[in-house]
Amino acid sequence: MINPQDFTNTMKKVIFILLISLQSVLAQKELERANTYFERAFYSDAIPLYEQVLSTNRSQQVLQNLADAYYRTYDMHSAARWYKTLTSRSGKSVDASYYFKLNQSLKAIGKYHEAEKALQAYYQHLGDSVSVDKARQNQLYLNNIEAIGDRFIIENLPVNTPASEFAAMQIDSNLIYTAAEKKNASWKKVYRWNNQAYLDIYSHPNDKINQNDSFSKGLPGKVNTKMHEGTFAITKDRKTIYFTRNNFIKGRKRTDDKKVSNLKIYKAEWIDGEWSNIIELPFNSDKYSTEHPALNYDETKLYFSSDRPGGYGSFDLYSVDIISSESYSNPANLGPSINTDKKEQFPFLDAKNNLYFASNGHPGFGLLDIFISKYESGSHKKPDNVGLPINSGYDDFAMSLHSPKEGYFSSNRPSGKGSDDIYSFREIKPLILKPIIDTPQLASNTPVKTDENKTSEVDKNDDAIIRIDDKIFIKTQQIHFDYNLWYLRKDVRGRLDVVIRVMNKYPNIKIEVGTHTDNRGNDKYNLELSQKRANSVKEFLVDHGISEDRINAIGYGESKPIVQCKTENDCTEQDHEQNRRCEFTILEWK
Repeated sequence: MINPQDFTNTMKKVIFILLISLQSVLAQKELERANTYFERAFYSDAIPLYEQVLSTNRSQQVLQNLADAYYRTYDMHSAARWYKTLTSRSGKSVDASYYFKLNQSLKAIGKYHEAEKALQAYYQHLGDSVSVDKARQNQLYLNNIEAIGDRFIIENLPVNTPASEFAAMQIDSNLIYTAAEKKNASWKKVYRWNNQAYLDIYSHPNDKINQNDSFSKGLPGKVNTKMHEGTFAITKDRKTIYFTRNNFIKGRKRTDDKKVSNLKIYKAEWIDGEWSNIIELPFNSDKYSTEHPALNYDETKLYFSSDRPGGYGSFDLYSVDIISSESYSNPANLGPSINTDKKEQFPFLDAKNNLYFASNGHPGFGLLDIFISKYESGSHKKPDNVGLPINSGYDDFAMSLHSPKEGYFSSNRPSGKGSDDIYSFREIKPLILKPIIDTPQLASNTPVKTDENKTSEVDKNDDAIIRIDDKIFIKTQQIHFDYNLWYLRKDVRGRLDVVIRVMNKYPNIKIEVGTHTDNRGNDKYNLELSQKRANSVKEFLVDHGISEDRINAIGYGESKPIVQCKTENDCTEQDHEQNRRCEFTILEWK
């Protein structure tokens, strides 16, 4: 006879085993669904499934896909978190691209020092001294760009919404731009990459530029469909438009072997008040994307971006000669001075045929930055970063000009209204770069005085510690203050990471936080203002775990300017900003 207690215990074990087996099967099913969504670029759908799978599966592939899904939907805090986990767990077995994406996601959230440290540590681990030196030179170049200060006045346009608006261009009396389908669209299909509506091209009257998107209308005719349309070039006679669209024509969607509908460039003609006669350009392919058309000034060449085989990296810039209305030369890659092993996209050419484009392969402040390649002696020269505040830690792209110093660009920076936004800009400072001078490193055995009259050797391998004359400083990116204010600006808080790192690395050092003002205002007021600035920086460091008694906060007012200004009108705003600075001097090293 079966013992009831034994039977009960046996059944509990069977049920437990069945539950575990069921849980394993369900987890595998969730993983398969997540992988399917990921492969089809449905990243917003894949993320919650990968998050569920993590409790039972933290494989390298799961971590890579989850981090990439956050990266591609611009949740950079989550992306940085999972790229850190991935690289710390898997080390050299992880492809170098994941260290690059860790670097980019850390830059996006303002952790510039940690971003460079992550990339440099990987290169050093591989023994790649060439890449280490290149990364250091890139940082010196960016320091030079930063030293110019803000080159532009920018403004977020009222036409922006929480959805995407980007790639704007002034065409006669209208602003033409790309945006997620508006409320009055005849269909509302959701793009599962980011769960926004599909993109269309819109027109907004210039005389309503200070009003919201209720005045925006889709382009008349057959350009807009239920698929993506965006990024365009219109001829000067306004009779032809080149535009980007998914592989979709005559109501039929085509895909590649992975079921991805790649992007193509199409052409339409202005006939009887609307765009019609749509044809696909002959250098497209179902197997790769061709996107972002741009015309040179005399409209003899069409520039574009493509990830076609044979390029230097992900997306490269190309051009074709326009031989006739139906004939084009073979695409020509713009070469290694423009293209990198990363992305180059969103070309635009001004009246002088200077090329503006977005890249995450040239030295930048994070993700896509905008660059200018000047056209001289029949060719495009080595590009330069256009600078601040157009470029940020997030994607900055799609620059266009309607006068030599005014135009539009797009950005998905968090301070916008949501997703991609359109900004107007006006240039106020020229792009003049000083020659790159490598910061001198501390010599070995450099003594630092202590309160016990002892000496200690400064770590000569720490690039953040430098000696200038008889003083030793913690080197940071420039930390400036807004005129007449003392709080730490959001864009500079991440630059204090290096100070926190050095003070944690060397727990016995004491520093002076020295802050300064420009010469506007009287001496007493400026002394008080600079002390408030010093206190603000000290408070930030204390809030991040640095002991209060290790920080001496001193405001120097206007007594120690970098740029000498006899009167406030003798100096430019850039000069005044250079004087409104913060410096970190090492006082003691026990």
